[in-house]
Amino acid sequence: MSIEDLPATRHPTAAQMRGIVAGLRGPYVSERSTKLWPGRLSADRFLVTCQPDVLGRDPRSRFYEIGLSLGCDAAGIERLVSDWDRVITVHLGCDGIDPPLFKLYVEYRLGKPAAGVPEDTIFLSAKWKPGEKANFSLYRHRPFPTNGIEARSALREYAPDVGKLSLAFADRVLSELLVPRGRVDVMLVEDEATPRRSYDINLYRVETPLARHRGSLKALCEGFGLPQATRQILADGEGTMLGHVAIGRDAAGAEFVTLYYAAEKHGHR
Repeated sequence: MSIEDLPATRHPTAAQMRGIVAGLRGPYVSERSTKLWPGRLSADRFLVTCQPDVLGRDPRSRFYEIGLSLGCDAAGIERLVSDWDRVITVHLGCDGIDPPLFKLYVEYRLGKPAAGVPEDTIFLSAKWKPGEKANFSLYRHRPFPTNGIEARSALREYAPDVGKLSLAFADRVLSELLVPRGRVDVMLVEDEATPRRSYDINLYRVETPLARHRGSLKALCEGFGLPQATRQILADGEGTMLGHVAIGRDAAGAEFVTLYYAAEKHGHR
């Protein structure tokens, strides 16, 4: 039986995705995240990044098998692996437990994405819940800004409609960087089939501690009506860096902010 003929798991679970990650055959990086909307949050989230060869001797087939086993529709996973020779990293993620939202991403070299997507596409991602068709998002590189100071002005121009609280949070975080002219990259993230649109602000190169942004986080959480979330997020990411921040509006038009932190290397020598 070929991988294409393998049946999907009837009820895939978050634990199943964690088991797949535990079986990786080489170094990978994991990070945790918390997503906040006005009045609610999702905190049981993780994302793993690795080179394709960490998946095994036949990475393309293994990636296909992973997607299918987690309930991704065959057309969706086929699209992710269709230009496999251009893929430089893969990402596996899960959001929540019941029901889980699964995520698979492929990353391309800038200017060399898969066929049929804009040339500035860096990531192509598929996200789905068990029993539902995968929804695709494009993560598109913005040549400007290149540092924290530029990012503050760029976001005011790019993202006036993301929501006052989330934009204010991102602006304040950028103003608090120890190295304001350090490298900060921004990606535009767009769903293909829904109005969801966001901006991903990558802070890993400036190495800014999550705890440094306690005041900004407190103002955001209180503004969203989630005063207890500040303590929860700081405890979850204690002693770690704030890796990146996403601000935008979801498919229903609701304002949201996602914080990624606690990046950890596994299996590195």
